[in-house]
Amino acid sequence: MNEALESILLWAGIVLGAFLTLLILSKRSEDSERRKASIPAFLVVLTMGYFLGWTVSNDNLAAAFSVFMAGAILLHIYYRELEKRGYVLSDERTLRIEEAASRRTLQVTMLLLAALTVYFSVEKTMNPELEMAFKVVSGVLALVFVLHWALLQYYSRVM
Repeated sequence: MNEALESILLWAGIVLGAFLTLLILSKRSEDSERRKASIPAFLVVLTMGYFLGWTVSNDNLAAAFSVFMAGAILLHIYYRELEKRGYVLSDERTLRIEEAASRRTLQVTMLLLAALTVYFSVEKTMNPELEMAFKVVSGVLALVFVLHWALLQYYSRVM
């Protein structure tokens, strides 16, 4: 079978499976209407992922950015329509949940990057090919740390 056809069929299967799973889970939920409203957005993201992967594998940078922009615009339009229909997409509770999730994500990311930095710093002495990985992970760790510190300073003044 043609490779493109196989990948399209695989993508269609993943999308269909995800759609059915979300539909079944949303029926069991207290917040079923809100979850059902998120299904089209999830399908747009899955579609974006497929086409981004396809354009990147074909080394087409312009098409990859076009797919990204088209998906972002579609999601923006869809969420604006939901707000016009009266869906509450964000309130104090969701903001607190997002803050807690963001904090834990940052903590886990920083710990993972720190552990990888230690690992690569030891392993690069035995395997010089890991020198670049050490530099990248160390740089990302430093960047995340500085960005976190800068945002803490900014929000401590603003709030």
